[in-house]
Amino acid sequence: MIIMICAASTTVSSAQFNVVPSGKKLILGKDTLCFHYDLRAHDTLRYKVEANDSINVENGQAFSKRRTEIVEVTCDSVSVDSLMHLSMKLVSARELHIKGADTTVKTTSQWIGRRHRIVIDKLGHRISSSSDNDSVAGIAPGGTMQPMLIPIIDSSCGRQGQSWLSEGTVALVENAIPNPILKQQNFWRVVDHHDTLGRKASILQYTQTGVGAVTLKTRDVQIETMCVVAGYGRLMFDREWNVIIHQYATVENKFTMKLLSGTDVKGRHLTAQNVTLIEMISRDPSRRWTLSPK
Repeated sequence: MIIMICAASTTVSSAQFNVVPSGKKLILGKDTLCFHYDLRAHDTLRYKVEANDSINVENGQAFSKRRTEIVEVTCDSVSVDSLMHLSMKLVSARELHIKGADTTVKTTSQWIGRRHRIVIDKLGHRISSSSDNDSVAGIAPGGTMQPMLIPIIDSSCGRQGQSWLSEGTVALVENAIPNPILKQQNFWRVVDHHDTLGRKASILQYTQTGVGAVTLKTRDVQIETMCVVAGYGRLMFDREWNVIIHQYATVENKFTMKLLSGTDVKGRHLTAQNVTLIEMISRDPSRRWTLSPK
């Protein structure tokens, strides 16, 4: 059984986040931390994803899985207006499926090697997005609502403890075809400085709520899915390179699948994951880096 949680049927799309007016001007000071993305042409970020999933469908299957993945983000070019043209692909995936006393290991995925492109500004706003082949349906091992590898942070600077609210709709082309669509609201908070992986970093965290939908159509079946999403994330930005070097994120999807027969099938998908930068490839020698083995 394939469960697609929260997707939609368009492959090329755009999304914009906006700060919700609070009536208060952001006052900066000595404890101000700034965040933005700065990928240069031909930079490649290689991330290791370690995740735990728990999926429970009412009156149906319940199982968990442990995933280890390698994901690459490559900056193909930077336009004159500083927009970064990125491509993302899953390089490898290993899943340990656990159902009761039974366990199986899977090392293949239809998502491996498929390329997805997004154009972003320095705050992660998606100007456009597309997938390599929208005629072939597929889904990432983490599901259609797995946390974003490059979240839309929406504001560049804030003092420690300062917060802001953002909302908008985004197409998660990197997660599935048909493309996932998420309408979300994020509450952001500036945390502190921190050293990790031998690098100096600044920490930004968020809590997330959202709703999404998916329609999966084939010759023989049509399934419409609605979901409610709640999540939390903690991002560590490298203060020199301005890229995420570590991310912890959780998300809960409560979904309802509507079948053509009129039957509603409800369930829940929980994900907790750590994403760690293991290598940075660049034309600039000062931006070349490999995580030292433990």
